[in-house]
Amino acid sequence: MGKRFVKVMLLAGLVLLVGAVGANAAGGPIKIGAMFISSGKVGGYGVHGCQAIKLAVEEINASGGILGRQVVAMCEDTKLKKDVALGLAKRYVEKDKVDFLMGPTSSGLAMALSEFAKQNKKILVATQAATDALTGAKLHPYIFSTLSNAMMHARSGAYLMAAKPYKRYMVVGPNYNYGHASWRMFKEKLKELRPDVEFVGELFPKFLAKDYSAEIKKIQEIKPDAVWCPLWGGDAVTFIKQAMGTGLFKDVKFAFPCAGALEVLVPLGKDMPSGIYVSSRYFFTSPRSDLNRKFVAAYQAKYKQYPDYMAGETYAGVYFIKAAVERAGSVDPDKIVAAVEKEPLAWNTPEGYKIMRGQDHQVVEDCLWGETAPNAKYGFAIPQSFVAIQGVEIVRGDAELKAVGCKK
Repeated sequence: MGKRFVKVMLLAGLVLLVGAVGANAAGGPIKIGAMFISSGKVGGYGVHGCQAIKLAVEEINASGGILGRQVVAMCEDTKLKKDVALGLAKRYVEKDKVDFLMGPTSSGLAMALSEFAKQNKKILVATQAATDALTGAKLHPYIFSTLSNAMMHARSGAYLMAAKPYKRYMVVGPNYNYGHASWRMFKEKLKELRPDVEFVGELFPKFLAKDYSAEIKKIQEIKPDAVWCPLWGGDAVTFIKQAMGTGLFKDVKFAFPCAGALEVLVPLGKDMPSGIYVSSRYFFTSPRSDLNRKFVAAYQAKYKQYPDYMAGETYAGVYFIKAAVERAGSVDPDKIVAAVEKEPLAWNTPEGYKIMRGQDHQVVEDCLWGETAPNAKYGFAIPQSFVAIQGVEIVRGDAELKAVGCKK
């Protein structure tokens, strides 16, 4: 009886195994079509993003995939061009039959891709583009933002600076929607927190400018106490290099909401001035958790470099897809939307737990700020400690959610 029972159980197990394999083969792999800027002056954003996707997919597949299905990811360069991005999205959906779209880096391209996702009822997971309009004025069921957006970073900067003694502020930011919106949202929150502050100047040089001498001279003439500076990537590097020899950073306090990225810190190396307030959506040195240490070690071993925030956020975006699919029990977009909107979805990432809100499809997470300081271990400046501005303080409140058509 014992042997017959074992044979029956083995046979049953074999039938189940064959059935599972057949179901997996029938369903095929879960496909992700990603696109970022991977060339030119800000190409590091896409390079890190694509590398992180590859690492996450390898880990997920090694652990059995998602619902027993393997994951396949494609990652292409948008070249910061709308027609290229839309062409990639169309190819991914119509030819490659992807289940999810991911990207892009540029907020401008993200708006176009978001509309494409809406029209095609294909979920777009935004892991780099940070315009708050994606989950605000232009919100629709098929967009999910898995990183803190520009509004959250502007408000976090206001909370940080409101606790400081500075009163006279101005801005130097890129002359397109992101730069202007970042300044507007920073001003609104700072004025709310500190009614005594003054705004004394606005400078908006063109995106990817080569010469900031006029802006540097104007700041020296106005002599503000502090400058809000949403320049990012190569623009931040160029501005800081050109301002270093002028003594500007000794006379004026700067707050860069994006200059904590390795895309800025590494090129500046040991030359980065100390005492500049910087933020990033992920610092590889924080938190000191087992998961973050594991991620950093795996990324270093595979790519011979530290993971930038684009890597951390995009890696987390892949795991959001895993968590959402597993909750829904399906890759069907409408079932995933319904599953996430039913109640907040929390999933663990190297930077800690992220929480996806059902109301606006926006992640709730803290924003970290710190002051630059030299670091002999890494060879570039990075904050030694961080101030965490709480996510619940900087996301949309109930009235704001209602204003963009969200239910409480």
